[in-house]
Amino acid sequence: MARTLRTYQVTVLDGGKHTRFTTQQRNGAAAATYALSIYPWARSVSTKPLHTHRAG
Repeated sequence: MARTLRTYQVTVLDGGKHTRFTTQQRNGAAAATYALSIYPWARSVSTKPLHTHRAG
């Protein structure tokens, strides 16, 4: 069964400082959870899908 990965641009807001990075995850919730695992002190996290990839 093929697994679909999407590339997300993630923006983390921490005290007025924006940090942006990209990650490949199954959905936006997974991308946000990943961001919070790296930046647990973040005030907010937003995700934006960029591309879809199929892994077989």
